[in-house]
Amino acid sequence: MKLRLHNILKIEDADIEIGGLTVLTGENNSGKSTVGKILFSILKAANNVRQVDRMKTVSLIMTELIFLKKMFHRPENDSVLDDVQTLSLNIVDKLIEVDNLRQNLETEAEKRNFSSRMVAMIRNRLYRIEALVVKLDKPEVAVKDEFESIAKSEFMETLNSYGSMNSVILFHDDTTDADGSHIEISLYDGKVDSVRLWGNSSLEDVTYIESPLYLHILNTLRLTSSIPTTSLRGLPSYLRKENIPYHLADMADKLLSSSDELSDLFNHDLFGSDYSNQLDEISRVIGGEFVLNSKTKQLSFQENGHVVPPISVASGIKSFGVLQRLIQTDSVSTFKMLIWDEPEIHLHPEWQIVFCKLIIELVAKGIPIVVSSHSPYFVQALRYFASAKGIEKDVKYYMAEESDETKLTTVKEVTNDLNRVFTLLAAPLRDIMNVDAVRNTMK
Repeated sequence: MKLRLHNILKIEDADIEIGGLTVLTGENNSGKSTVGKILFSILKAANNVRQVDRMKTVSLIMTELIFLKKMFHRPENDSVLDDVQTLSLNIVDKLIEVDNLRQNLETEAEKRNFSSRMVAMIRNRLYRIEALVVKLDKPEVAVKDEFESIAKSEFMETLNSYGSMNSVILFHDDTTDADGSHIEISLYDGKVDSVRLWGNSSLEDVTYIESPLYLHILNTLRLTSSIPTTSLRGLPSYLRKENIPYHLADMADKLLSSSDELSDLFNHDLFGSDYSNQLDEISRVIGGEFVLNSKTKQLSFQENGHVVPPISVASGIKSFGVLQRLIQTDSVSTFKMLIWDEPEIHLHPEWQIVFCKLIIELVAKGIPIVVSSHSPYFVQALRYFASAKGIEKDVKYYMAEESDETKLTTVKEVTNDLNRVFTLLAAPLRDIMNVDAVRNTMK
């Protein structure tokens, strides 16, 4: 699989291979997080659209028609809206045109002397129905709308590089068949100009983890995304706001999943992957387990018979807890990518090493993972365990380097030149190692 970026925010060019473990390094403000969020946004948009199949579209249209039925309902009169289920199916199957329905309802509204606001409400409902039909027939339109919404929540600014009008995002998956699949999004002057789709990716979902520190406000996060997550599609829009990135609501949705019965089956080799060793290792390291109360939908950390709310749990334990819950809820798998931005931030060096070992074990089981890191401990640990596991060929390292002229970065592969990475990451420590020298300068 490949991700190519051209003139996207801080990144001038990037050509990144993805599929096993992809490690992104670079200085602060070099665009590492941008790579992860763009990858999340494009895959999430495509997969969200793929999940909106015919029957889901019928269900959404029925919801709109029920509101219209209530507006027009008169016990003594027959109405085209009497059987909304059949009407919804006919609309999806193109047996009834939305334009014809609009004319009939507007004529009836005029007869009943509806107010201007009521007529506007009717038109808006029908416009939504029409948009649903268009998205079902033209997935490019649906992907465009979904990507724009997700990217807006993730970046809150236009995606074109500073001073550039044209930008391109391309994701190619060569693991599906001989021809592979493509998702290509072209942007012009801050807006999506075109979307090209070819085939379906082997990836069914993607998760982006920015920080584990949100564990104590997961329920709040689920309700504050402008784009409904899987469990919240269909939620009234007034309960959703545009004040958090979509990946946070998506993470909350997964960590609060109540599919523990199903995940137990996944963890015990029903489908060829057994994660029990990794879950046991996490429990051993943190001395307990994060457990979901199925009634209250609240997470708690249980250790030695004590129940501790997440807000009182150390940040390093939360990091392992997030990984624990993602495994338990089948949110990562061969078909579900994990992107983690700087996982070492809240971890002691010893725990960084343990965390790397777990990542390599998951990659060895076929889970595609992308991480960014500033830590030489972390990168070296990934390198060490990949070698010990015999999967070095599945690990690619990239470094983002800024141009002095353009101030934009190019992401280059450094798999065969990791000394460049360690030179960059270890330089600050070398500068402050010689304490005796600095003492002498003070005399």
